[in-house]
Amino acid sequence: ETIAAVATPVVPQAGGVAILRLSGDNALAATSRIFRPASSRASLRRGECVSHLALYGDVVDPASGEIVDEALVLPMLAPRSYTTEDVVEIHCHGGSVCVQRVLALLVNAGGDRSGSGTGGARGTDEEDAKDAAIPAVRLARAGEFTLRAFLNGRIDLTQAEAVQSLVSAKTTVAASSALASLRGGLATPVKDARRVCVDLLAELEARLDFDDEMDPLDEDGVATSVERAEAKIREVLATARRGALLDAGVVVAIVGRPNAGKSSLLNAWTRSERAIVTPIAGTTRDVVEASINVRGVPVTLLDTAGIRFGVGIDEVEAMGVERSRAALAGADVVVFVVDASEGWTDGDDDILRGITGERVVIGDGDGDDDDDEDEDAGEVKVGVGGGGEGDDDGVDEWANAMTRLKRVRGGALAEATRRASSSSSSSFSRASGGRTAVLALNKMDTIVGAGGLMTDVMERLPARVKDGAFASTVTLSATRGDGVDDLERALAEVIGGGDVDVEGAAWVANQRQAEALTTALDALSRLKDTIAEGLPVDFWTIDLREAALALGEVTGEDVAEDVLDVIFTKFCIGK
Repeated sequence: ETIAAVATPVVPQAGGVAILRLSGDNALAATSRIFRPASSRASLRRGECVSHLALYGDVVDPASGEIVDEALVLPMLAPRSYTTEDVVEIHCHGGSVCVQRVLALLVNAGGDRSGSGTGGARGTDEEDAKDAAIPAVRLARAGEFTLRAFLNGRIDLTQAEAVQSLVSAKTTVAASSALASLRGGLATPVKDARRVCVDLLAELEARLDFDDEMDPLDEDGVATSVERAEAKIREVLATARRGALLDAGVVVAIVGRPNAGKSSLLNAWTRSERAIVTPIAGTTRDVVEASINVRGVPVTLLDTAGIRFGVGIDEVEAMGVERSRAALAGADVVVFVVDASEGWTDGDDDILRGITGERVVIGDGDGDDDDDEDEDAGEVKVGVGGGGEGDDDGVDEWANAMTRLKRVRGGALAEATRRASSSSSSSFSRASGGRTAVLALNKMDTIVGAGGLMTDVMERLPARVKDGAFASTVTLSATRGDGVDDLERALAEVIGGGDVDVEGAAWVANQRQAEALTTALDALSRLKDTIAEGLPVDFWTIDLREAALALGEVTGEDVAEDVLDVIFTKFCIGK
């Protein structure tokens, strides 16, 4: 089948040029029906067409003869193309109207169109009759061009996945990493490990039939080969954590009491007026999202409404607090902003309990909470107003706050909520002790006596804070922009854990590849146990075959059709 799709974004006024792509045996014939070269010597007919030579001309409706657009047509003949099939690119004017009109003509270019061709000089009656029966061009499915490149052997599966990673890269480091995989960097050690497994498997299976005719089996040599394969696999697996960072990025929730300077910090961090800032506490009522780049890792910042409890909180602010708690529960990293000019307060302690996962029970606002708190030291009673005695509807946990957010809109907050309820939310290892929070002591510029500020402020903090409740502590002045670089370095340390060099990263393994590699590594580990236990050689082949198949899933040499469907449906149309 010949397929066609728009290869560039179809957005009004997106750019000056839009590109359509065709691939298949009838790509040339279908294009020739709607394209009239400006030069009478130019042709898209097979045998006359020159590969990789652009032609200028008009796109014409073959039914009416109406000129639809001016275009450049670039034919790339098999096998020198992206898919190794005949490929044609049509470069027309940008925007959405022109490109969609041309695509519609292409899709309708097949079938019985006798006598309506427009492309170049007419051929013989036999040629015209052949062209009149061109099969219809159909719209390509997501990722189908790259799928054909894989199925036709031009690229392996790691390179195909790298194409998608390159297209969707959010940072230059992620793009460079994807390009390294596209050039075969990831596939090389995986193929080396698979070759070791296949060679060993071939020898062992031969011994099952012809053992008497072969030299004695060198078990030490087998063990050495297995260890060599394991080393190759571990080399690739070591990049998986970095791959998760570059692919999924990190969600960072900025939390704190009202008027602690969270929105000012967001603006200073993003170097933009992303959030409204006023001296009025509670100005931020919704979660404000912004994106930054930290050492090549895409980071989504969530500026949350100030978290406070007690009588006097209206319904709108209460909704904002709930959304803040959902963002806190679902974030990968929390930046806890404390107003250093006021010091540590009971409100800060309540928020800290939420960060550390301790239960926070919402009381009924009657002010009689002390007795209840004494009953369970692990709970904090805080009033929110309203409600009545014995009202159980107020009981909630920080970790499950997101379940009450049916009103929350999509975007990064929805993603944070999904992460909070998913076991895969820990996509990267946390920093020392597993802590994921950074303490930001803000408004340092307002404190008199700036000499030993850090020491002075730290002495005022509770012992539980000074004793390591946070992965890092920084001082800053968000309104002046002071200390933001220190905060960014602290965040980089948290997400990197001190053992992942994200900057300058080469190729990395994605989650699917890491799972297959782990399966292979487990199989080889069982193989070593099998050898050590002295089990027969035919038992060895079971684990070796499993390892080889798992490694083949990574490169695509042994991969199920449903796996391909999952991989390529993530692609955009036209790639």
